[in-house]
Amino acid sequence: MQPGRNFLTGLPFIELTALQSVPIFQVMSLPRNIIASYILLLLSSLTLLSCQKSETDAPVLTADPALVQTWRYPCGPACDASAWVLVMQNGIAYEAPNLPTDFQIDDQPVSVQYRRTGKKSTFNPGTGLEIISIVAIRPR
Repeated sequence: MQPGRNFLTGLPFIELTALQSVPIFQVMSLPRNIIASYILLLLSSLTLLSCQKSETDAPVLTADPALVQTWRYPCGPACDASAWVLVMQNGIAYEAPNLPTDFQIDDQPVSVQYRRTGKKSTFNPGTGLEIISIVAIRPR
């Protein structure tokens, strides 16, 4: 290795330090306003993407009553488990693990506001239903 040379690039150390002190806009061949436009476009795109919400995030308030039910499912060779489920008027059912204890009554009609999570139970096969998070609930 020659003295005074960078072993990675082969450039003299003096040239590297001089290059590092030059502003980025003088090194690049693009005009300053074009680079600024690209940076502004990149920042606005990132802001727009970070502000978008998924459709599953919006809370839903049922117009028709939902029914609270207990569904049993196998959890092993000699085991039965149960989960609280909300069955909507259109027949779609959701697992509701955070159902308040005051509403844990079979076939109780309720109006409920909930958020869909897009997730299913990870406990064995579970109910196989999508899990929801209850935002608000009241008797019907």
